[in-house]
Amino acid sequence: MVKPGKASLWVILASATLTVMAGSVISPVLNLMTEGLGVGAGSARIIITTHGIMIAICSPGIGLLIDRIGVRRPFILGLILYGLAGGSGLIIDDYWLLITSRILLGISVAAIFTSITVIILNLYTGDERNKVMGWRGGSNSIGGISYPLLGGFLGTFSWHLPFAAYLIGIPLAFLALITVPESQKSAVRQTGSPISKQGSIFRIIKNTPVLFIPYVLIFLGNILLYAFVVFLPKLVEQFGITNPFYVGIFISAVGFVGGTTSLMYGRIRARLSYRAIVLSALALWAAGFTIISQVFAIWVIFFSIALFGVGMGMVMPAVLVWVGELVPASFRGRMTSYITTFSYTGQFLSPIILNPIASSLGLYAPFLAIGATCALLFILFLVLLRR
Repeated sequence: MVKPGKASLWVILASATLTVMAGSVISPVLNLMTEGLGVGAGSARIIITTHGIMIAICSPGIGLLIDRIGVRRPFILGLILYGLAGGSGLIIDDYWLLITSRILLGISVAAIFTSITVIILNLYTGDERNKVMGWRGGSNSIGGISYPLLGGFLGTFSWHLPFAAYLIGIPLAFLALITVPESQKSAVRQTGSPISKQGSIFRIIKNTPVLFIPYVLIFLGNILLYAFVVFLPKLVEQFGITNPFYVGIFISAVGFVGGTTSLMYGRIRARLSYRAIVLSALALWAAGFTIISQVFAIWVIFFSIALFGVGMGMVMPAVLVWVGELVPASFRGRMTSYITTFSYTGQFLSPIILNPIASSLGLYAPFLAIGATCALLFILFLVLLRR
């Protein structure tokens, strides 16, 4: 196995924050973009969401490419495309041209996200792998808190200026070129079996049915995450909190708790099995969402957010490492890319699934429905994981 250095680790963790920056850094200037581009609010929101849909669609293709040619080139090219496509918003004044740049940005994020997962799985082993994957989750959360603040500051000068933040992808690509080694071929050799004898994706899934659990878990986790993003502003409004800054504190608290937990994932994994992590997360989610559905005080909302955040902070790194350990190294690109697809599909479907429940049964109903679903899944997975 190729021995990574500290410089490559810093490049990997810095690059991990870019996947969060993709949407968060320009969200504070959404209203200004509406005026600047001369479009409606709905059209402006598509600028924020387009890249997410493309990530879900393109990730499997990126995973296949990584398994075929190695992980280093897709990673570096993804960083370059990220800088060029994202940074082009500095000079674009046409709505559809900006949408095109966001499509390219989505492709680049798919390459970066999947590549980072495979790089960590290939370069690190055992407790060190768990620790680094936890740091990766913590880096994402730090980005989720800091990039909206950066975008808001830059947006006070011009709605174009936050797009300059994307240019960081280009120097990171140069740093990756000189610090991050190619690891895919050596990792494949360690399996001791050529690709042709390791079967197909369908055979791997058939022979490893437990793979469905991490995929379902990450899909569910992202539906839950966006339940907070979508419904929390209305929920806290019931307690007289309407200032966007204070609403943002509630939403940021999800990332803060999750990120703090992810940073400690190495210690958590040393003490808990994957089975225990799955069941703990579902229990925390069931409790958190059931409690918030009966909310009677503002502190209850923070308590529920904390329960969800701890569960999500454990699940994200656990799922990435678990899938990587379950499959041959020659399939890591494809099998881990499906995690990205399930994640962003869950984010996209969350309001589509939950809005009808809220419209017909009230604001608190989606939280209660989620709590009940997590409780049922806890029982189901308790039985499945025993087998």
